[in-house]
Amino acid sequence: MNRPKMNRPGIRAYAATTAIATLAALALSACNGPWNMEPAAGDGDPKLWISMLLVAERPLDTLWVERPLRLDRKADPAAPFVDPAASYVSVVEPESGDTLRFRPVPGRAAAWTAEDTAYRVKRGARYLLDARLRWNAAREFPSGSEWKTETLTAETKVPAAYALDSLAQAPVEALHPALAVGLPAALAVRARIDAAFRKSLYDRLDAIPNAGSLASRGVDEEAFTAYLAGKTVYRPLRREDTLHFIFDPAPSRDNAGNVLMRYALPLLLTQRVDTRDFGGLILSQRFDSARARIVDPMLKGIFASFGADLDSAALYQRGAIRPMTVMGAYTSGMRGYPDTLRVGNLQWGYTGRNVLRAYAVDPQYYQYYKGLIGSGAEGGGGLGGGSSRPQNVLRYSNVANGEGFFAGAVADSFAVNIRALRDTVAVSALREVWLKDQAN
Repeated sequence: MNRPKMNRPGIRAYAATTAIATLAALALSACNGPWNMEPAAGDGDPKLWISMLLVAERPLDTLWVERPLRLDRKADPAAPFVDPAASYVSVVEPESGDTLRFRPVPGRAAAWTAEDTAYRVKRGARYLLDARLRWNAAREFPSGSEWKTETLTAETKVPAAYALDSLAQAPVEALHPALAVGLPAALAVRARIDAAFRKSLYDRLDAIPNAGSLASRGVDEEAFTAYLAGKTVYRPLRREDTLHFIFDPAPSRDNAGNVLMRYALPLLLTQRVDTRDFGGLILSQRFDSARARIVDPMLKGIFASFGADLDSAALYQRGAIRPMTVMGAYTSGMRGYPDTLRVGNLQWGYTGRNVLRAYAVDPQYYQYYKGLIGSGAEGGGGLGGGSSRPQNVLRYSNVANGEGFFAGAVADSFAVNIRALRDTVAVSALREVWLKDQAN
């Protein structure tokens, strides 16, 4: 396998990489989804920020109570700003009458956890936030002292239904290693015009050991002929099945006449939503940090355009979860959505087991997110699309007397095992280069 060079890029390439990373960080830092983000910062009137997602059939997650800081102040996660002796935080399920109390986490000033660890959030249930907090609202916090008591309330309804089907549709290029890297042009041209040679080529690909035969993946000779003709062909894929990362840059045309590079073709997932309480999706990816990062054709092209070697330190991602996108209930750039979810080949990024996690959120969360990023776009990047339709870009929060969100969600996931025949680098090697870079 070809390995990207482990060195630093030139000034222009590094500036481009930094700009891209900065834009991505700004977009994602605005999204307090299933990953915890840093406290917000600003010079406005201090308000407490609430962040909580109640995920159906799961224990109550951490409830974050944060306060803004001046831009010139550095956050200290242990610096107390709430007086717990004079405060309480609870979540109420009015239909059952349950009151679920929260307590502060020692050493984490912003984190509160539920006392009842056995409780599970209910689908379709309504929940109320009830909090009374005595907190230090001084602009000069932590050096200043100005204590006030605030009552914060909010309401949400957890969506009643959401699920990803166990069967997806994958482009045939992702189902066989030879198709994933692309057939040699001369072979493809000859196979298109010579039926006997096409049959021979199909039989040879079908018999490659350990590759998984074309026939076993539902790719018969008719589908193979359509693939050679440049048509987009899909076949079923089950959870935990194997996908080959697509590197082929050849164009592919679907039935509607749309053309994509084969390496940009998406995996199609059917999702069942109740549109009455579906506000949108938060998508994230859990990857295998013990495997390898895929240097996809798009990323290679960005660096090549600057005439620089690949910056391995910039490719390293800490942890094993990365956010993918946030999108609303409507996205003009995704045909068939929300019934069909498209996850592009370029989105995966890592070999090994990858788990797409989808959180179907209530409408309040997406309104909060859209107002917070202030773009008015229909999607938060990655998989979404934009349009010229007027959008609400006013900052929105359903937390009375505060900021942030108190929202409900239903989650599901779809796992695939990714293989890549080239252009990979071990995550451990990226981490080593990143650590050396941080030390300089």
